[in-house]
Amino acid sequence: MKTRTILLGLMLLPLFCAIAIPARAQAANPQQTFNQYVADLQSNPNDIPLREKIIALALTMPTPPEVPVDAKRHMSRGVAAVEDAKTPDDFKDACNEFQQATMLAPWMANGYRNLAIAQDKAGLYDESLASLRLYLLTKPSPSDAEWAEDLKSKVEYRKEKAAKESSPQVIATRQQNEYEQWLKKIDGARYVRYYSDNRDAGTWIIDVHGSVVTKSINITWSRFNSLGLRVWAGGTLQGRQISIAQQSWCNGGSYCPEICTISDDGNTLDCEYADTWPTGSHEKKTEVYQRQR
Repeated sequence: MKTRTILLGLMLLPLFCAIAIPARAQAANPQQTFNQYVADLQSNPNDIPLREKIIALALTMPTPPEVPVDAKRHMSRGVAAVEDAKTPDDFKDACNEFQQATMLAPWMANGYRNLAIAQDKAGLYDESLASLRLYLLTKPSPSDAEWAEDLKSKVEYRKEKAAKESSPQVIATRQQNEYEQWLKKIDGARYVRYYSDNRDAGTWIIDVHGSVVTKSINITWSRFNSLGLRVWAGGTLQGRQISIAQQSWCNGGSYCPEICTISDDGNTLDCEYADTWPTGSHEKKTEVYQRQR
């Protein structure tokens, strides 16, 4: 019995080998594995471990993988975007092109190098550091690796600086300083609006002194009122807005709020209020004052 078992095993061994050898040869084919990895990445571009596998496998292949024509085209477009870039958003356009290139050729060292540079210029510091890490995995020359490490240090510094500048305390301080500078710019400003109707004519005047606001009227012609300048109402500056409780023809002659907003450049003043005279309806009106001094 033992002899028959041994003989049967020897007879079946060639059959097992015939089945196993093709399967093993297929699984060990680097080019097929490489092609499958690249295809899988197209449906999952954010799979960083898969990118790392592609880069590592490409380094072991006797002949470097050929870069697709479309990848080269996106590289050229990215370089053009960098050359024409003037703002961080312009560099984001370059990032999009280099990302397309590294999607089509995820083993391409220059793709990650250029992408890291564009992302740094666009203020995408985390993304730039990730691209530099992938670039270093492509085993660049010692001088290029030294360049990458140098850029990495610079990106890390800019990232830390940006984080500090975007902290709530820093933002609040900066906004307060900007507001104080703006207050200095409008301190002593006078805004005027000329008017004329069938009752009288003249000039509305709004003066700003620090945070105190005074509204006056200078009547140059009238059927009912005396001519001359007189104070009409007052208010307080809060931010860029002024709330003036002026007496007008609403609610039987009570005080009605007038909300005025000073422009960023300080040259105009837009005032909105509700007036019921003469129709009796609370009609919203907006008047524009121009800065005189």
